[in-house]
Amino acid sequence: MNRKRACAALAAALLLALAGCGEPGGQAAPPELSPAPSGPVSAPPEALTPEELLAQQPIDGTHDAFLVPTGGRLGTLLVTVEMGERGPNPDPEWELWENPVCLSVWNPEDMGEPIQRMDAVVDGLMFGEHETVDANFDGHMDFSVLRSRGNGAGYWYLWVWDEEAGRFAEVPEYREISFPRCDPETEIIDGWARNSGGGDGVTTFHRWEDGELVCVRRIETEYDYENGVVEFEVSNEVTHFPSWIKVEDRMDGELAQVYYQEFSPGESFFAEQEKWESLDYHGE
Repeated sequence: MNRKRACAALAAALLLALAGCGEPGGQAAPPELSPAPSGPVSAPPEALTPEELLAQQPIDGTHDAFLVPTGGRLGTLLVTVEMGERGPNPDPEWELWENPVCLSVWNPEDMGEPIQRMDAVVDGLMFGEHETVDANFDGHMDFSVLRSRGNGAGYWYLWVWDEEAGRFAEVPEYREISFPRCDPETEIIDGWARNSGGGDGVTTFHRWEDGELVCVRRIETEYDYENGVVEFEVSNEVTHFPSWIKVEDRMDGELAQVYYQEFSPGESFFAEQEKWESLDYHGE
């Protein structure tokens, strides 16, 4: 009987020893606990499309925004335009109606900051007019912004997309083309600046050569308003003015006069001008 009690005591002692081996100081390790739930996990917000981003932009008398589908690796970009203040000491070269503007180009996939900023000066009364056009006929969309416009002429800024650089580049020569029209079939950009109600003025034709926009023909017509001849037609006094036409073509990198003709009062230069408006025509 004493032997049984001794065995039982020894077994109890062994159990107590084993229980104390789990932690220093003889204390058992606490069971591992699962992390407490922190509530439902929400999915990250979906990125907005370019059209949705455009809809969020202010468009008013001092703000403009539009999309340019470049057709390149960056896809469609957002352009915002903000008119600045003339300030107390404006640039002396600015006209009274001109204001500075800042253009920013944004990648809709990363709206942290614009990928490009450009400064320009525009007619404040014409603010907000823009166009998207493939002006250099390379398959990538470009954009232009109205610079100024009057009764007979209108001038635009042009920024063309440079796919390799991933940026827009301004084309200064485009500023000199009045009411530019880009023809993808001929790859010619023509312009027209009217001088008066009589239909005289300057017609230009530009083409891209080695990446530069150059004028390849310039036609100028004008009336001599100081030497008019008065006639009477059906009891009405009518004044006819002499006029002239001058044509310049690009030769050796510069414009050179290739044709000139004067017209008497009552004669018209329109038929001769129409001939030279075809770039295949070089005189008879």
